[in-house]
Amino acid sequence: MELSVYISGKITGEEHEACKKKFASMEAKLKKLGVDTVINPMNMGIPETWTWSDAMELCMKVLKEKANSIIMLNDWISSKGAMKEYYHARNFGYRIFMEDDTEELVKVIAHTGKWIDTSHLEIP
Repeated sequence: MELSVYISGKITGEEHEACKKKFASMEAKLKKLGVDTVINPMNMGIPETWTWSDAMELCMKVLKEKANSIIMLNDWISSKGAMKEYYHARNFGYRIFMEDDTEELVKVIAHTGKWIDTSHLEIP
């Protein structure tokens, strides 16, 4: 299974350029580590005129359809949207990585075999 990692973190209420930089930095780090596909929500072309609900609808659609893993930036716990993404990932068996713990991510990338797809399982 190809590793496809969605970056999740606080966007709403953050200064746009600083937020873009924070997500871009993680995207570059993941690519340098060898992640096959990196999904950066700051690159989805979401217009600033969209409501939070509209933006989250697109982000959740992309997370569901394109990712099998998620990495949580350190500020995710203070973001309603990132928490929604986290709980979806947790409930559907995604691999969940934390920004400061890339050691586990490196192990997964280095894994030469295949792992069992558990995305169809739901945690009550």
